[in-house]
Amino acid sequence: MKPIKQIRKVCVVGAGAIGGLFAGHLGAIVETSVLVRRTGHAEQLNKEGLRVSGKSVRQVNITAATDPAALGEVDLVIIATKANAVEGIAATMAGHFRHAMMMTVQNGLGCEDLVSRQGGWPIISAVTFMSGLRHSDVHVEYELDTETWMGPWAQGSADFESVERVADLIRRSGLKAKSFPSLLPAQWSKLI
Repeated sequence: MKPIKQIRKVCVVGAGAIGGLFAGHLGAIVETSVLVRRTGHAEQLNKEGLRVSGKSVRQVNITAATDPAALGEVDLVIIATKANAVEGIAATMAGHFRHAMMMTVQNGLGCEDLVSRQGGWPIISAVTFMSGLRHSDVHVEYELDTETWMGPWAQGSADFESVERVADLIRRSGLKAKSFPSLLPAQWSKLI
């Protein structure tokens, strides 16, 4: 795959605390959608938007759905679900987001493999150290403003140039990010 030239559309999968922080910040600078499990959650986000409070304050309009087909094509998908939900959500996304790069932000190893089984997407491995509190379906509080570390998944086709573009996008949104040519040592250090 050629490196991503420009990221214009992002989909965040999961709109809990971490997913909400990504969607709330990225939604201020690029077209952002979220893929959620519950219809009521999607409806409320579509009606009210997403509010971030705490370390940053913003209100953004986003598109939300429970079906990836309703969101169209995007350039970047950030999977911000709990690790035990990754396999199921990856199966739901099979056949969708064909030209996107995937980024997993679960703390741990193995999620990338689960995602790769469902599509030929380039995958960015990431771990995040930021934290937040989910107050409601449409409000998250940004508590700990620390970095998200990312790098190309060692067994995939993502390149470091694309990882750097994603890290730059995240930094421009007001969040912290650091790119690595190989994330494996960083992943192990967080696990330990």
